[in-house]
Amino acid sequence: MVKWLGISLVLTVALFIQACAPKSQEDCGFVQNVYGERISWKSDVPVTMYLHESVPDSMIPAIRSAAATWARTAGRDIIKIVEHPREIGPLTPHKDGRNVIYFMNTWETNRASEQGRTSVYWIGDLIKEADIRLNGADFSFYWQSAGRLTTATKPDRTSAREVNIEALVLHEMGHVLGLKHKDNDGSVMATYLSSGDDRVNLAGTDSTSLQCEY
Repeated sequence: MVKWLGISLVLTVALFIQACAPKSQEDCGFVQNVYGERISWKSDVPVTMYLHESVPDSMIPAIRSAAATWARTAGRDIIKIVEHPREIGPLTPHKDGRNVIYFMNTWETNRASEQGRTSVYWIGDLIKEADIRLNGADFSFYWQSAGRLTTATKPDRTSAREVNIEALVLHEMGHVLGLKHKDNDGSVMATYLSSGDDRVNLAGTDSTSLQCEY
């Protein structure tokens, strides 16, 4: 009798835990947590992003334009860029509760093909912080609407591969919002951005993904 009761309690506890566990969701193009829930900022938008002092002034209009593109699709401001005052201090992105865009003058040699990187921190299914790094060590940048940007940080900059800064930031902002890579349907979340590719407009699949959460 005691043995049976013990098994009954174990089964009851197991069923209770299963009932309380979050239910998995269709990913809709978003990163998911261990429970299969989409991670995002939920209603905590617009996401406020600050510019580190390392970001060249010539890049700010392109960054502003990328944020405006996400806003048009969402039908409201979803990423707010704080241009001034600038974030100051060393080029060491870290978990500090602030969302910052950095222009890096050094990059890991074994990841030199990486144009940018976004670090996203979340609790449960709610994003708490996201930082964007732009690879200024291995790439040069231009903005189609404003001509060539003079963002050289190394003497050999003329040999660096050129990337549309608005297209790159548009992609990284997608990661800030919780989106993962998507290599089809013309998505701005495609893993690779070719040199000279002016991919500055969201695809239909990006709009559909955004509507799942925002």
